[in-house]
Amino acid sequence: MSNAALARIATAQATLGAQYLKAGRYRLEVQSIRTKDGFKGLSAIAEVKVMTSERTQANTEPTRPGLVASYVENASDAKKNGGGRFKAFLMALAGAEEHEVSQDFIAKFTEANQAGAFLLVDCDVFPKTLPEKEGRPGKVIEGYRWSNVSLTDAELASIESKRVAAKLPQLADALA
Repeated sequence: MSNAALARIATAQATLGAQYLKAGRYRLEVQSIRTKDGFKGLSAIAEVKVMTSERTQANTEPTRPGLVASYVENASDAKKNGGGRFKAFLMALAGAEEHEVSQDFIAKFTEANQAGAFLLVDCDVFPKTLPEKEGRPGKVIEGYRWSNVSLTDAELASIESKRVAAKLPQLADALA
């Protein structure tokens, strides 16, 4: 295992299971983005820290600020379009257009340089009803609507200082 992987594991927040965002409106700070080839196929995973949260559903308390949650998409099944949803997340995070998102672009965010670490992204999480399929009843899942955050100079300086503390390259170098 690489030193970067060991360091990431050592500094990660230990959890018994993944925390997921509940319905609400959020400002999130990306902690890390990675891919994983596991027993359910290839997954894209972003660990995000809740900076602010706002209730949007009367009967659901949003995930509280300070918690680190996982945003996970299965990219193996093209019919389910998890890869497309994760691409939309990366586009919102980076303020990128779809034609800019290549394999090299994605690698800058998922590999050692972690270009997305400490960037901010806004997200609306909402209940989404899936229809009945092949005799199985429909179910309600979380839908995600991502939007770009235009960073202030103070936010950018804060991100750069967090990247230095985490021994990550400056944003411009990570994106080069």
